[in-house]
Amino acid sequence: SSGINAEYGGAIGALPNLGPGPMRIAQRMRLEPNQIEGVQKRMQHEGHWCMLLALPHCTDPVSLSTQTTVLQQGFISYLDSKQAAGIINLSVPEQTSPYVLHIFPPCEFTRVNMKRFCPELMEGAGDCGYLLIVIATV
Repeated sequence: SSGINAEYGGAIGALPNLGPGPMRIAQRMRLEPNQIEGVQKRMQHEGHWCMLLALPHCTDPVSLSTQTTVLQQGFISYLDSKQAAGIINLSVPEQTSPYVLHIFPPCEFTRVNMKRFCPELMEGAGDCGYLLIVIATV
């Protein structure tokens, strides 16, 4: 079975309740400096953003291999081929500010921010593929 491992327990509690069901990438953002600058500006407002690392996780080696393949071929290769991050705009009931969720494939932005915020995860994450997710208020 898969799950979420919260290294920093407070991060999970700070997330908005997004409700059940899948989310769909509605837009793409080019991985260009002027586009990434907008995300970096949002990340300067403490308490208005969080960063998550999406990794395959499973105790069964066969399932882990399947999850890794889906992540690599389904998400990472698609975003890499478009040289883009995925964007999901979220309206959360009972919240005044909407959220925007950016999904980044491995790139310079992800490497810089992982080195800054979670250097201990950088080494192992690259082996199996990962997505860096930034959720921020609009």
